[in-house]
Amino acid sequence: MTPTTAKTKKHRQRLGLVLFLVFALAMVMGPGPGLRLVNPEPAAAREGLLFLGLPVVYAWGLFWYGVQAAVVVTACFTIWKPSEE
Repeated sequence: MTPTTAKTKKHRQRLGLVLFLVFALAMVMGPGPGLRLVNPEPAAAREGLLFLGLPVVYAWGLFWYGVQAAVVVTACFTIWKPSEE
């Protein structure tokens, strides 16, 4: 194994770990306990319930879904490549 191959492999492993941690964070923050951070009070004003015309809770879920999709696309193009071995 050449030094550049070892360096590339280590880089891919590190990127994989970072992507895993970001994906795990998105799984927790999206539908899990993170949802309680943005869940509005039922008595809140109508303006407090909307973000860019969408309900706040729905926008929160969409944002974290986008994070998960970005992680999968990034992994697809950088990490999930067939090995040459």
